[in-house]
Amino acid sequence: MPAPVAPSRRSILASVSAVLGATALGAGCLGAGNDATPARREDDWRLYGRDPGRTRFVPDADLPRDGVSVAWERSVGASNWRPPVVASGTVYCQYSNGLFVVDRATGEGPRVRTSGGFGRGTGPMAFGSTRLYEDGVLVVPYGDSIGGYAADPDGWPTSVSGLGESRARWWLDGDGVGMSPPRLGRSPGGGWLASPLIVDGTVVSLHPTANVVAAGETDDGGSRWRFDLEEIAPDDHYVTPAGHVVDTASDTVVVKLFLRADGMVTSETVLVGIDLVEGTLAWTNDELSPIQQSRQSQDSLVASGGDGYTLDETDQYDELRLRELETEHGETNWERILERTDHVGLAADDTTVYHVGVQAVDDESDRFAIVAIDRDGGDLRWDVRIDDLPAPMAGPTTPPPTVAGDQVLVPGDDGLHALDRSTGDHLWTFTEMVSTSGGSEMERGGKTPAVVSGDRIVLGTTLVLYGLE
Repeated sequence: MPAPVAPSRRSILASVSAVLGATALGAGCLGAGNDATPARREDDWRLYGRDPGRTRFVPDADLPRDGVSVAWERSVGASNWRPPVVASGTVYCQYSNGLFVVDRATGEGPRVRTSGGFGRGTGPMAFGSTRLYEDGVLVVPYGDSIGGYAADPDGWPTSVSGLGESRARWWLDGDGVGMSPPRLGRSPGGGWLASPLIVDGTVVSLHPTANVVAAGETDDGGSRWRFDLEEIAPDDHYVTPAGHVVDTASDTVVVKLFLRADGMVTSETVLVGIDLVEGTLAWTNDELSPIQQSRQSQDSLVASGGDGYTLDETDQYDELRLRELETEHGETNWERILERTDHVGLAADDTTVYHVGVQAVDDESDRFAIVAIDRDGGDLRWDVRIDDLPAPMAGPTTPPPTVAGDQVLVPGDDGLHALDRSTGDHLWTFTEMVSTSGGSEMERGGKTPAVVSGDRIVLGTTLVLYGLE
């Protein structure tokens, strides 16, 4: 008689989600048997990084190879964009003084003006389907506190005050869930890599001040599990979380954090694996020696297909370390040293991991250095330079690259660059000019990742949100 086959952790997660969803439906709202809505579409870009592993990979994109043009544009007086998300053909994009809720194809839709804390000092939002609300939920992080908002694109008023209490459905903070908004003092900010992830009806959130990773429901924010990151820290050590991803192939939450001993100036980079279903510690990887973290990389972690990729500093100012580790057990497979002075971002497709960094050249100026590394063994595929740099940003995070169809898209101070995915050859650069106070002109810098959805590229730039085609 054959031995019984143990269910995978992914199937267990699906069963748990079904049971919890049925419980919520039994309480009313949409009624039993309903699927989560709105249904996910292939052209959605629902969270920062597009997928739970933040790979920014759009395999079926078909972008022009000879350049793009402007399909629509929306202007603002002060940008400071958050990365856009796209759900069911609607673009949601926050900026300093408001929120755009616009049609992806035409750019038509309201600009919701904000006063108070809504959308200010936040990390990137995410979009989740629910079984309780047909329009889904917008998940907006305010440091440790996270709000779930009504998402209906036709229901937004002309302005939102405070923390958007009139639109909020639930709040969570890693310890519990409630209906009342938190009291926020100084804007808590938050790195883009720490923004919420949505995995099959589960909000996987990182709470950087509380040092907690938690999982809750998109329906009502209800808690599924909570993991205290200080449990893995030795006595007299401080924990500083940098961000997290989820590898759905192994059902593992991978968290990147820094440990610093009391009184020390050096810190140790540690990766932590947490079981996505149970919220228990799966592994830790603390192979790197402590160094003085002068350039703590804000967006330096991606995962897919059972492997994760982390970009870390070394004790050399002009070297960075790229490592692959398998996400089920946390063991390092390979590493490669990159001659770079600064890190910009990572992306990955099924066979290749791409790194965008900055490298000094002979005349002591800096420029983009972009490399493609084979995921199976870490061999170099191509290494190219672009005479540009990241656009100046209000925060510590620079826009990472996007892999779309046969192209790699790199936002920069000159706009948006496109490279051939196979060879690294330059294909085109999208550049628009903006007038300066001194009467001259300058390029509109790319301030967000290139969000590819259908036949549009949504890009936040200096004072303009573009839809490119």
